[in-house]
Amino acid sequence: MSATPLLLALDTSTSTAGVALFDSQRVVSETTWRAGREHSTRLLVEVEAALERIGRTVQELTGLVVARGPGSFTGVRVALSVAKGMAAGLSIPLWGVNSLDVLAHAAGKVDLPVRAVLEAGRGRYATGLYAREVLVEAPRLATLEQLIGLVAEETLLIGDIGPDARRRLETETPARVTDPAGCLRRAGFLAELGWRMAQAGDPGDPHAVDAVYIS
Repeated sequence: MSATPLLLALDTSTSTAGVALFDSQRVVSETTWRAGREHSTRLLVEVEAALERIGRTVQELTGLVVARGPGSFTGVRVALSVAKGMAAGLSIPLWGVNSLDVLAHAAGKVDLPVRAVLEAGRGRYATGLYAREVLVEAPRLATLEQLIGLVAEETLLIGDIGPDARRRLETETPARVTDPAGCLRRAGFLAELGWRMAQAGDPGDPHAVDAVYIS
């Protein structure tokens, strides 16, 4: 990498999308928005705006990190396609991060178990259980009823949890549901995980990065 690292993070895993820029020390630009089904029409616009805000250009990027799912089938593919195209065009590394890991990282190294939750379509959630950011239960798909059944002890829940699901989880389980703002999946955390991979010696081979889906 160059002497002035600049990592671009892209996340379109669900109806919430985000981009962030990370300079090896801090997040220097970040945007999160409700994309709905319009990921492809806005993603590159937000990338350009993020770079413009800090007076940098796309040619100054030294690496990319992309959220590779689970999540929406189409949404996950949008960021992956853009990231792979940019990595090839700029000849820079690309790291892929599980989208559930991003939420676990946002929760931090708390003492409670952390259950990360993502929209998966058709009334289902993709969910994984973590202990101090380490995955301890394989990700699975679950309906809200099944998700409620998975929470048998005091657990911190974070992620795509709407008002109705929040009410039921808080009243029918011992869960502690993160506040709505804290549940927002942020690309800044994704960027930090990508940088962590780079520092650990991962070469960032774009051909090795693919989507994660749970069946």
